[in-house]
Parts: sequence; C-alpha cells; structure tokens
Amino acid sequence: MSDKSKQWLWNILSSGLPTDYNLEPLRKIILLNLIVLICIFFLILYVPIAFIRRYFLLSAVDLFNIVLGMCLFFYLRKTKNYNFIGKLCTVVTGIFYFFLVASGAGSKITFIWSVTYPLISLFLLGKWWGSFLSLLLLGMICTVFAIGTKVEFFTSYRTDLIISFIPLYVIVLLFAFVVEKVREIVRYRLEASNWELEKTVGKLESANKEKEMLIHELQETMKEVQILQGILPICANCKKIRDDGGYWEQVEKYIQDRSEAQFSHGICPECAEKLYPEFYKGE
Repeated sequence: MSDKSKQWLWNILSSGLPTDYNLEPLRKIILLNLIVLICIFFLILYVPIAFIRRYFLLSAVDLFNIVLGMCLFFYLRKTKNYNFIGKLCTVVTGIFYFFLVASGAGSKITFIWSVTYPLISLFLLGKWWGSFLSLLLLGMICTVFAIGTKVEFFTSYRTDLIISFIPLYVIVLLFAFVVEKVREIVRYRLEASNWELEKTVGKLESANKEKEMLIHELQETMKEVQILQGILPICANCKKIRDDGGYWEQVEKYIQDRSEAQFSHGICPECAEKLYPEFYKGE
C-alpha cells in the first residue's frame, strides 16, 4: 500500500484527525468509523438478499441502518462528537440485535451477531456502562428465549442454540471487560508516568531558570566590579597616573573610576610635621 493510500485510509478512519491527536478520543473515533463502515458494507449486501427472500421488514430495517450509519459517519467527521455518536451507536446496535433475535429475521442463526455487542459497548462506553447495556441486552434476549412460544412476534429457538449462545455471550462479555480494565490500568499508569515526567521536567526548568538568573546576576556583578591590574604608569614626583588615553589623573580619581573604593582624605604624621611644624607635636 502506497503512502498516499495509507494517508487516505487514515483520513477516513480518523475523521481527518492527525496521528498525534489525543489518543483516547482518537481511539474511539477510529473504532466508531470502523463499526459504522463495516455495518454499512455488510448491510448493503444483506438488503437485496433479504428483499429477494421476501423478508421485507428486515430489508427495511437494514436500509434504515444504512442511512443512519452514513449520517453518523458524516456527522462524526464534521463535529468530532464521539461521545454522543458512541452512545447513539451503542443503543441503536443493541436495538437492532434485539430485533434480529426477537424476529428471527432472515434466519434463526442471524442472532449470533449479537455476541459482538459486549465488544462494541465496552470499548465505546467503558466497562461499567458497556457491561450494563450488554447485560440488559442479554436479559432481553433471554426473555425472548423464555417466552418465544407465547408471544406472536417473538421467535422460538432450539434448546441447543440457547445453551450454546448464552455461555458464548458471557465469555465475550468477560473478555471485553478484562481487556477494557487492562486498557484503563495501562492508561492510568501512562498518565501517572507522564505526570511524574512533567513534574521532573518542571523542576529541571525551574532549576535552569534559577541557574540562568544566577549567571546573569554574576555577570552583572562582574560588570560592576572593576579590578585594577597590570603595570600602572605613575609620576615619580606628583604621583599622577596615566590612563589608557594618555591623560594624567590624580591617583584618587583613577582608582575611584575603576573600582568601588572611596577615599577619605587625611594627613600622615610625616607630612603634618613637614607642612605644619608649629602645630605638630611628636611623641
């Protein structure tokens, strides 16, 4: 299959959603489209067969389901409202399966399709609502088995079919329940792992931000701190210092401009004795 064909098939099944879309709704949308398209395909085959065999009620029901399936397919593609479509599809499928069992339409073995109902209902609605609707359908089917001979519309079934069907339905229900339960556990564990990973990433990002702020503060501090180093040209007489531009500055000004040092002027004892001998009193 070419890449173009794969992309076309994905576009049909995913209702136009990308492959990196949220996994849970994407799973249900793909499953819904598969169910609807498969049902439409087989019902299109069954309609002429039922009509030729003069099962006109069955052919009418099949036509109705084909039209409904097409409407649901295009509605899902347009709105992406998988919750509503999932519930509606599950209920309609359950009613259709009950119709097959109750009427015996087409053949008394067509009701065997109803064993797929637990798979559909649990995968679309979850293990609790899916199990409830599956058990509800099983109860309705058992009612048909029990009173099939007493109600005109209902079909009676052989005991061997009943004995074969009920355990098979229960096994499929249990299988679907276990699969859905395991899937939920895996999903919860993945979500917990993702949450822990996001938490760790958040801590690392916070630590990196603090590190960047510290580096920035250090760089700013180093810009403010100016260090005097190297050989300073100084006048042997007046003690002025020559700067990089060739100008001579007082030593106090030169150091103040290049460091955070401040000068507080005073006079040493030697200079005081030399300049002010009349006021200087030596020890």
